[in-house]
Amino acid sequence: MIPITVFTFKDWVLTVDHESTKSTYAVVENGSAEDCNCNDCLNYIQNRDNIFPEQVKHLFNQLGVDYHKESEVWRMCKENDGTHRYSVIFHFKGDFEGTDCLFSLNGSQTIKLNPITDSFKIGFMKGDDLTYFKDKNDLIQIEIETMVPWVIDKMLESEW
Repeated sequence: MIPITVFTFKDWVLTVDHESTKSTYAVVENGSAEDCNCNDCLNYIQNRDNIFPEQVKHLFNQLGVDYHKESEVWRMCKENDGTHRYSVIFHFKGDFEGTDCLFSLNGSQTIKLNPITDSFKIGFMKGDDLTYFKDKNDLIQIEIETMVPWVIDKMLESEW
């Protein structure tokens, strides 16, 4: 029998196979930012330990997710205040009850995330985009949007 953990985070009830999730992340060598190594990803890597609020780090620990091993990260744009908006994806084996961040609006799919801080939003949906999991059944995709300062060489900064 697979040990399943159920707990609440904000407005969601999360059901997780912690061991399966943790063992999947344990064999992943690098997150996608290290594998990419573009300037935007280098900036993300330099900010990574400061991006995630403590309550989200605690959540990831409960899920078995290593926040250093995102399955995808991309810089979306530079904001008027000079920060950069990034989107980040992780996965865990399990299920959730509560608001699905993926929904239809005017005939197209869109994502709406819940704020944790002024610079960090999170949401959950069923999905396996670019996942590290070999068995794609019962995967929950964690969607994150975060505002990140540019901390590496200013000459490397994306301006759009």
